[in-house]
Amino acid sequence: MLHRKVILYAVLLIAFAACTKQDVLPVQTLSTTSVASNATLQIPLTKRTFFGLSEEDTEVNELKADMSLAGVNVLRQSIYLSEKTVNRTIDNYLSEGYNVQIIVCWYDSINGSRGFPKNLDLVKSQAEAFFQHYASYKNQIPFVAIENEWDYQVQHGSNLQDYINELSTITQVGHKYGFKIADGGITSGALQRWTYSQLTGTAQQQWKDKYYVGLNNDYDALMNIVNTYIASAKKINFDYSNVHWYNTMRCGNGFSTAMQTFMKACNKQVPVCNEFGIRTSSLSLFTQTDNEIKRNALYAIAYSGSNIKGKAIKLTDAMLQALK
Repeated sequence: MLHRKVILYAVLLIAFAACTKQDVLPVQTLSTTSVASNATLQIPLTKRTFFGLSEEDTEVNELKADMSLAGVNVLRQSIYLSEKTVNRTIDNYLSEGYNVQIIVCWYDSINGSRGFPKNLDLVKSQAEAFFQHYASYKNQIPFVAIENEWDYQVQHGSNLQDYINELSTITQVGHKYGFKIADGGITSGALQRWTYSQLTGTAQQQWKDKYYVGLNNDYDALMNIVNTYIASAKKINFDYSNVHWYNTMRCGNGFSTAMQTFMKACNKQVPVCNEFGIRTSSLSLFTQTDNEIKRNALYAIAYSGSNIKGKAIKLTDAMLQALK
């Protein structure tokens, strides 16, 4: 009997050490959100989607003209709290009556190399100053997203627990000032791959036919990251579950399935999408993407890129007008 206890303790110790080292949970299907059919989740969640616009490397006047053409009054801007708590560009837009969806990041660096802060006292102090300054503009700030594409940062070496701590800390401060808070949008690719793990039977196979799943491309490691995040996110009372969404060659009409499955897993009730777009210059594809998001997210921000192969395309005038 003693020998068996020694073996059992050793196994438990090894398992605990492995979990601590990886800082992630094992791959799992979250039974509370698993579905047998895509159709079970195709339920519009909002009466209206408020569309907005974010443009890469665009001058202020061009962005304003494009927003007018698209008939939208929401734009996306970022601020980096390690450097400052006030952004003059954001202030100018707000003073002119625009609604600004703000992304709060800690470091100003290219996507995949930003990392997350560790000094939570400093994070709290900077967040206090930020929310104090923008409190008078609260009605023009639909929500504040904490970081951008958190999963991409983690996949490139950033510490997930650091992000969870940052999200929790800034959420608490933001709520004290009455702001709506969203997490940093999970990348479209990770969301689509994770959704496959939550489906079963025919629905799972159909999903694989429509979206890249990449079972042989570090799939388990990615699922560990997403599931670990979900386990913590459901305990943090941020307001909006935020996802990103891209279609490359075709529209599989899977946005509501992916978004709702992820949102429910995170124990949230209101979805937003602060970045969506396409990677092929096709008006019909953009219109289809716009339609699958409409009424399935409270806010949705179209992203106009730079036409670099494999990246978001620059939206044409016709695409902008489709947002009306």
